[in-house]
Amino acid sequence: MKIVIAVAAFVICAAAPAAFAQSHGNAKQGKEAYMAHCATCHAADGNGKESAAELMKVKFPPLGGEKAQSLSDAEMAQLIEHGKNKMKPVKDVSKKDIANIIAFVRTFKK
Repeated sequence: MKIVIAVAAFVICAAAPAAFAQSHGNAKQGKEAYMAHCATCHAADGNGKESAAELMKVKFPPLGGEKAQSLSDAEMAQLIEHGKNKMKPVKDVSKKDIANIIAFVRTFKK
């Protein structure tokens, strides 16, 4: 009986990270979505395009910087879905793509 319990505990613990990972976005897929929906303003490296910033009269905070990276995933999703200030909501992006974009943006962390 102890062996069965030990094996069951091992299986549960081994499966938990996989289940947790599935609930979050995929950075590789997020790169595609980011390039399609975000890079126009935020640039491929997340530091913002100077021409877009000048046109909008804003300064893009680097997405790898402390300010952006300190946002929770829910806060980032809110910004993507609803926009804020001069940032317009991102249109035609699924919840899955939003999670993937967030996962990709997390790779910018400095």
